[in-house]
Amino acid sequence: MSHTTNHISYSLITAILPKESAKKILDRALSIKISTNIIINARGTLYRDRWYQKFTPSIVPENTIFELLVPQNLVQLIMDGISVAAGLHEGKRGAVFCTQCSHSVFMQPDIFPETLIPEKISDTKINYNNHLTAIYCTIQKGMAEKVAIAAIHAGSSEPTIVYGQGEGGLRDKLGLLRIAISPEKELIRVVVDHYDAEPVFEAMVKQGKLDTPGMGYIYLLPIYKGIINMAAVGRYELASRHQMIKAIDELKGSSAWRIQSENEKNNNRTFLTNLYRLNCVVEKGKGEKLIKTAMQAGAPGASITYGLEGGGVIQQQNNSLPVYREMEIIEIAMRSDKFESVLSAAIQSAKDDGNTEAYFYSQPIRKALAFTGE
Repeated sequence: MSHTTNHISYSLITAILPKESAKKILDRALSIKISTNIIINARGTLYRDRWYQKFTPSIVPENTIFELLVPQNLVQLIMDGISVAAGLHEGKRGAVFCTQCSHSVFMQPDIFPETLIPEKISDTKINYNNHLTAIYCTIQKGMAEKVAIAAIHAGSSEPTIVYGQGEGGLRDKLGLLRIAISPEKELIRVVVDHYDAEPVFEAMVKQGKLDTPGMGYIYLLPIYKGIINMAAVGRYELASRHQMIKAIDELKGSSAWRIQSENEKNNNRTFLTNLYRLNCVVEKGKGEKLIKTAMQAGAPGASITYGLEGGGVIQQQNNSLPVYREMEIIEIAMRSDKFESVLSAAIQSAKDDGNTEAYFYSQPIRKALAFTGE
């Protein structure tokens, strides 16, 4: 068996939708089944800033995340389909955005035949935001809510939180390059305008103490385009501090006036650059050996989230509910000089184990922060 390295450009489309309507929205948006469609359960963020709210029941909004790895020529059709089906272009709750991939490898060739083209469901012109940044944060279980609320205070919309597991080798290792957080953890993702990325990043670092030993790590990913209509539950301010800063930027014609103050605030931080995020998607139960092999090749550790393969049903009889295959989404953040060796080792591990439907994709990390002991 040989693997196929795709030279065609691929992108990861991420849709975050209310759980109660997510499946119907995607079914309407897609006229074809895509095997690289992963369904992940997530929750929103409950922001209760009024004294009387502590006496009312806590109802945390439930979300469903769809991650679809698709060729670049399908991105516009699929994103438009999701936007229209969910009403995102009309301001309804949810989000869809895409990040471009640097590498994509499929163990099964011809996973996207040329005939696989979704139908266009609308001629509506969608105006996407091309000035977005994604912030991903992995933190100890039980701390995500406070970090997410800090992000909201700093100017973000509602973050989403996913439960996961960690594999970091020896538990006395620390940081992104020597990771050591509890096996149980929470993964926060939030998408913000470029002008809000730095203050939200800083607020999350401070609240999560991410520059101290064993707390987790955080990084920025560039977004190609998207629509973000995630409500910040309970937010009552007329304008956030950073919305006001943006207004001053526009009045002054640039953000140069605030560069000095931002640099002074962050001058004690050592940021990590020249990194890649490698994602490996395999059937549940087949990732442990792959992770160990990747770590032997230089990967510092891995985060694992679990989802369902939304592109196919493995069992459905007598009008019963469909049963989808469980999948592991393995995320490895590493230095660029380790990337090729780690990717090659992971591919070889999948090949040796007969993981014929595994696939891999990567994206450049703009900036990251974790305790490294340096």
